[in-house]
Amino acid sequence: MSTPGAIAVYTSGSGIPEHVSSRPWRGVYHHWDGYPTGLGQYLIASVERARGDIQTVVRRLIDEAPWGWSTCMSGKGGAEGELNPEGNPGPLVAPDETGSVAYIYVFDVEARRLDAFSTYVGEDGKRVSSISFSSEGTPDLPALDLLPEETVSEAPLPGEELSAEALQAHLEGLPKLEAGSSALFWVLTEERPDRWLSIVFRVVTFEEDEVRDVVEREWLLVPPSARREPQRVRNFLDALVDRVREDPRMLNAFWIADLDVLRRSEARQRETFVRILKAHWARDFGSGESS
Repeated sequence: MSTPGAIAVYTSGSGIPEHVSSRPWRGVYHHWDGYPTGLGQYLIASVERARGDIQTVVRRLIDEAPWGWSTCMSGKGGAEGELNPEGNPGPLVAPDETGSVAYIYVFDVEARRLDAFSTYVGEDGKRVSSISFSSEGTPDLPALDLLPEETVSEAPLPGEELSAEALQAHLEGLPKLEAGSSALFWVLTEERPDRWLSIVFRVVTFEEDEVRDVVEREWLLVPPSARREPQRVRNFLDALVDRVREDPRMLNAFWIADLDVLRRSEARQRETFVRILKAHWARDFGSGESS
């Protein structure tokens, strides 16, 4: 299921508006993954990659894409995003035309800021967050949708840089994660060109000792900065095991693969990660909050 969004830029005015229609802007439709952890995070990363040149980001994502996007995010293997063709443009988006999207992200080029607004049913276009960028493109916050539990900052746990092999060894030493007829299996770890460490894992569901379903996901978990704190990474994985064993509902391959706690927070202790994971589950599943 898609979560449509919009990428926009203010055309006049100044200041941080509290409603999406309070300042004039122009923008384009974006069909897939429009939520803050998808398109929102991609836009933050785009400014970082452009080393703070927000105008270049606006030109590429808006000016050179007048018909909008299916997705502007790179696919697996680094493939470029997919533009909507001229003959099949996305829905119109404008300050008075927001009904086709759930989130709108508006760049303020002069103020070096990105404002995020929620426009899905019940939210009425209110601003949910803003991120400002330094002249080099460094954001003042790691995400547009930080949870209160993620704002903690704990003392560093420096150590020898974590390798893919050492991460794999720790995974293989973790207790087996099972939930009813399903079990999680760690497949492999890899170092990506950008020095992140990723994990490929499978959640396998059995029926009468036969494999009924297999879900395989690649989990981009460990940013380069966290590799310098191997105990921090181990504490997070141990906390995940704690929570899944306490609440087997958390053995959800898609939910686990979307967790980005090591980049979003400065938490380092196992107990803190437990609280963050509980908060993520409560946010993502509402009344299905875990124990």
